[in-house]
Parts: sequence; C-alpha cells; structure tokens
Amino acid sequence: MFIKRPSRSPVARAFVAVPRLSRAEVGFYTELRDQVPITTPQCHAARHTPLSFCLVLEDLADSGATLRWPTDTLSADAAQSLLAALADMHRQWWGRTESHPWLARNPRRELVLGALLSPSLCRLGLMRVGTAVPKDLHKPISSYARNRRAAHAAMAAGPATLIHNDCHPGNQFTTADGRPGLIDWQLCRAGPWARDVAYLLATSLDPETRRSAEKDLLADYLHRLGPNAPTSDQAWLAYRRNTVYAFEAMLVTAAVGVMMPKSTSLPLVERTAAAAADLDSFGAL
Repeated sequence: MFIKRPSRSPVARAFVAVPRLSRAEVGFYTELRDQVPITTPQCHAARHTPLSFCLVLEDLADSGATLRWPTDTLSADAAQSLLAALADMHRQWWGRTESHPWLARNPRRELVLGALLSPSLCRLGLMRVGTAVPKDLHKPISSYARNRRAAHAAMAAGPATLIHNDCHPGNQFTTADGRPGLIDWQLCRAGPWARDVAYLLATSLDPETRRSAEKDLLADYLHRLGPNAPTSDQAWLAYRRNTVYAFEAMLVTAAVGVMMPKSTSLPLVERTAAAAADLDSFGAL
C-alpha cells in the first residue's frame, strides 16, 4: 500500500491545507473515482479533517505499473493515449459537475488565493530560475499575475467539466498492460477542458516534439471529445490561453521550492516557458 499524509514541511502543509486540496483528493477517491473512465490507483481508505488527511492507496509499483519522474518526457504517441483518456473523462463529465458542489468551490477559492499570492510568487520564481525564462516573458507573466482574475475568466470560457488540473509527467503512470493513468488528484475541479490539454502538452513534451505534434494531438482530442467539441479555431485559442496556467504553475512551484527541488522544477519551467512563447499565449489572453 501507499499511504499519503501531510508533509512535514510547514510551507508544503500550508499550500495543501489553506486551499483545502486534501479535501478535494479525498472527495475524488470517495465520490468520483468509480465514475471516472481513466485509470487511477485503488483506494482502500480516505479521511479528511480540517487539520489533516490520510489516503491509503494501491502501491502501483507493486502492481507492475511504470511511474514517471516529473522531468520525463512523453512521445507523441504516449501523449495521444493519455489525451484520449482525458477526452473520455471530459466528455462524461461535460456540464455535470454541479452534482458535486465542492468541484466548483475549488477554483473559486484558488482565484482568491491566486490574486493575493501570484504576483509575489511569480516574481520570486523568476528570480530563482534565472535564464530558464526568456526576458521577454518577464513583463507578460507579471502583468498576468496582477490581472489574474480577468485572465482566468478568459481561460475558463465555455462549459465546465471534471479536470485533473496537474497532469505533469510526475503524476502519470502506465499500467502493466499499457493503459495510461493519473495520480495526485488534489487539484481536481470543475474547469475548462483546455486546462488539462495545455498542461499535459506543455509539461510533458520536449519543445520540438510539441511544436511538430500539438495540432494533430489537439485534433485527435477534439475528435475523441465528440459532439461537445468546440470548433478547431475555438479550441486552438483556448489551448493557447491555458498554456499560461501551466507556465505559472511551474514558476510558482520553483518559487516555493519545497514541492519540488530546483533540479526537477527547472526543466518544467523551461518547457512551459517555451510553449507560452511559441504559442504567443499572453497575446491570446
């Protein structure tokens, strides 16, 4: 078994406790897991209190699964497979998240905290990562952080669905029979489909692979999404916009430090910064 409990680091504990991320993950495993068409660990027990939490999960390594490291990269084929699983989840939960009100409370709470913390954390992140972020992105990310509510309103345009919201390589695994899966559901919420797609491609693909494959991967995802799918132009705009969130998330991770060591977060910052620059994501906002 794999037992997940609060971190010993006071900073890490606060980043989980204040936005009630542990409540979301316990809620996922107790209320949603069996309704989600994507591979996740079996949950043997889950409990949440205002000050603590405990998850008792299947040991994936013992089951023959292959877990990834956050700095790993995916092939285009592996990304396509995981995108297909996400499309199935998004299609199933399209416009249905109201049945679990806490899914909508998570993004509202995060908007309040993000407006307070993002400007200083992005500034600290830029200082810590140095040349990993090109100078011409410093002003746009700072402006975004100051105007985060308006930016997120643009990112979230359209119907909400269930999203994982943190599908970087370190939260991915492949089962013994080759099926893709996701762990670490503490950021799951009601949100825009493009958040998962942009986050996955920006964090998981090396820039050259992403540049050559992203339009085909997006088209495959939209085909799998079915009748709910937006037009290709609408989807491309949403994808470009939501890449900003992936960049911000990795920059904040680098700023906080305790969530990932710098050697781990730096490649993710570089990948997401390259994606935001290539796609003119700040211009799209």
